[in-house]
Amino acid sequence: MTDHHRKFLIFSLSGSLYALDLEQVAEVGDLQPMWPIPFAPACYSGALSFHGNIVAVINLATFLSIPGGNNPGKVIVLHQEIASLAFLVDSVVRIISEEEVSLSKPPDKSFAVVMLRTPDGEAIQLDLDALVLEAEIGMQKK
Repeated sequence: MTDHHRKFLIFSLSGSLYALDLEQVAEVGDLQPMWPIPFAPACYSGALSFHGNIVAVINLATFLSIPGGNNPGKVIVLHQEIASLAFLVDSVVRIISEEEVSLSKPPDKSFAVVMLRTPDGEAIQLDLDALVLEAEIGMQKK
């Protein structure tokens, strides 16, 4: 897939919109039973089995220090090549193509890459590489 045909997964956290490059996402699903991860940071909600692979689950609102993010309804599972990781989010809004958005400078927030202006409102695209690296560092500190 070329950049010209890039798509984004738009999701919500505490009333704000965020985005991930769709190529980084393996699957979106409903909440599933999870097992606790001993000694993990508070943002880790547990682990789940995803097609036979164990995946750590992060409450993304807690990880990003977004207040009021205690109402997750969906799980976004990343591609295994990126990390054995999934994010709890409030809801998934839609998948949108790059042609349907305009890009602008991101806000001065952690992990923000670019601001996407969509028909649903402004969405912050997250820097997934930096986010995964910070999650790994957080686990190593514990």
